[in-house]
Formats: sequence, C-alpha cells, structure tokens
Amino acid sequence: MAAKRILTSRAAENMVVADDIYTTDDKLVIPEGTVLTEEIIKSLKEYGIFAIRIKVDEEDGSIPLENDSEEEETKEIVETPKRRTQEEQQNYLRQIKESKEFDEFHSAFIDSVDNLKSLFNKVVMHNEEIDSKAILEDVENVVDKGRNGIHILDMLQCMRGYDDVTYVHSVNVAMLSNMIGRTVYPDISKEELDILTLSGLLHDIGKMMVPDNIIQKNGRLTLPEYNVVKTHVLFGNNILKGLKNLDPRVAEVAMRHHERCDGTGYPGGYRREQIEPFARIVAIADTYDAMTSDRVYRAALCPFDVIHMFEREGIVKFDVEFLLPFLEKAVQAYLNTEVKLSTNEVGKVIMINHNEYSKPVVQVGNEFYDLSKESSDIVIDKVLI
Repeated sequence: MAAKRILTSRAAENMVVADDIYTTDDKLVIPEGTVLTEEIIKSLKEYGIFAIRIKVDEEDGSIPLENDSEEEETKEIVETPKRRTQEEQQNYLRQIKESKEFDEFHSAFIDSVDNLKSLFNKVVMHNEEIDSKAILEDVENVVDKGRNGIHILDMLQCMRGYDDVTYVHSVNVAMLSNMIGRTVYPDISKEELDILTLSGLLHDIGKMMVPDNIIQKNGRLTLPEYNVVKTHVLFGNNILKGLKNLDPRVAEVAMRHHERCDGTGYPGGYRREQIEPFARIVAIADTYDAMTSDRVYRAALCPFDVIHMFEREGIVKFDVEFLLPFLEKAVQAYLNTEVKLSTNEVGKVIMINHNEYSKPVVQVGNEFYDLSKESSDIVIDKVLI
C-alpha cells in the first residue's frame, strides 16, 4: 500500500499511519500501522509533530479508513494534487558535490572517521591514552575544507547516505558542536573550542560497551534494550574520566548529552542550570545529526521536520542560547536547495522566515509559496540532493 504525507492538523480519526513516529530525541510516539484516534492526534500535536505519513490506496490515492462511512468526509483532504511538470534545475548541492572543495572535504572526512575508529578501539579495548592533539587535527582538517559554518553544513548534507554508525555520527557531532561554539562565542579561545570539539567527538564512546545486536537492531528496541542503550552515558563517563590530560568537561559531556533543560532527560533528570554548557551544545548537535541521518530502524527525517520539532518541543528541552543561532545557520544551508513539497511539486527554497525557520518561501516555476502563512497547508516533504 502507498503512503501520503499530510499535516497533523489535517489528520482524521481512523486514518492509518504508514511509518513509526518519533520525537526529536528518538522516542517512539506511535508505531507504523496505528489507527488514529482523537486522543492520538492530540498527542502528536503536543509532541510538536506537524506532519505524518498515512496509508493511501495505490490506485486512486484515497485513504482507506477503518470506518468506511467517513471516507467521503475526508476525501477532499487527502486526494493527491496533480504534479506539475518542470525542467529540473541544477541546485546548489549538486554543484557542491561536483566541486574540488567537496572532493577534499570527503577525503578528509573519511580519514577522520577511520582514525576515530582506531582511537576508540585503543582507548576502550587496550586502555591507551587519547592523543587529543592528533584527533583534533583530523577534525580541524575537515573543518578547514569549508569556507564557513553554512558551507560545512552544505557539505555534510552531501555526505548523507553514508553508513551513519557511531564513528561517522561522532565526527558530524564534533563539527556541528564546533560550528555552534564559534557562532555563539565568536571570541572563544582555541583551547576552549578544542575541548568542545573533543567533547563532540567522544560523546558516544560509551556505545562501544553496548552489544552490537542492540546498537544495530533492525527494529524498535524493547524497554529492557532501550535501558541498556541508556547505559552508554555511564560507560562513556567512566572511560573518559580515567584518562590523564583530558579536560573533565569531556567526560561530563559524555554523561550529560542526553539531559534536557526541562528535566526530562537522562541519566539524572538534570535541568538547564545543572547541565554543563558544552553538554547543552553537544545535545543539540547530537539530536540534529541523529534525526537527519538514516538509522537501521528508520529512514532519515526531512531536515525541515527536524527544525520544526526543535522550534516546538526544543524550546523547552534545549538551551535557546545555543539552539536559535544553530537553527538559523542550519536553515540557511538549505537556501537555493531543491525540495519536494507535499503537493508533489518540486521547487527551490529562496527565502528564510526568521519567525519560523521550518517554513521558508519556496519557488515553484513562476509561483511562490510562503509556507509560514496560516492559510498554507503545504509542507516540505523532502530535500532533494
């Protein structure tokens, strides 16, 4: 059976969801196949989930409802609009992928990932000390391939689709944390920036102690399995705090990057003022990269969905001092990018709405859609790379 993406505000009782639905911190809200009820729809809205995919009939695009008597009432909402034919424009990201800069970035990135694998193995399996200088030089070499933070985000987009195991994720988080630090603290010293970058690199080192059959499970985790995964913060802290010449904040970040400012995180349920600032930065980078990357149990989410979730749920869960500058940078990276809309039309992001980053202005042919208008029920379905 096919699927169609609709706004949560247009969801109706008895529709059937086509995918597992997760919060920004990867907690399952409802599984695939759930039949929507009024209470479930309300919960989705409370979680800040503004669009969902629902099952539709492959032949006519209509939604098979559990209660057929309601089909006519909802048909107007879910009929698939006619797709416009338009000559595909070569977008900004394709130009980047063909550039010499990206070739150099890609090569440096892969080298950094390979070196990080070796480092994790030496530290965890052989109790060796961390050569902070060498691994930081690797990341700096990757960062230096970008002209600025937005350009780095552009190139990271082009890396999507690579095997996003712990090592790739760790390099991404290090680079994103570095970018946030430089954005929020323009006068940050190199020593402090190095500590923040190293914190991003090593935040998930504790996952080396979690069984592979759980980390790589192709499906939803059971509650006991999820509790095992949560122990990676304790393992990471224990591994890192025992190392010499390592700033104690690096171990603290490994322990606290799943804490949330409203006290809903783990392991301690800490609130904003109790959480190390570098851990608050890494929490944002970690969540953004995890949500926009493929995982064994789900496909990558559309970046604009993730940005929207941050705008709604993230305002209380993450430190807005770091979050808002990051969101502005993140959405700027999608300017001039081709996107597929929920109408099936293909357009290009041409303008950012600073009051609602997740809803930019999109040009389709000679028409312009301002997705931030209350009257607009159009959303970005996919970024085309």
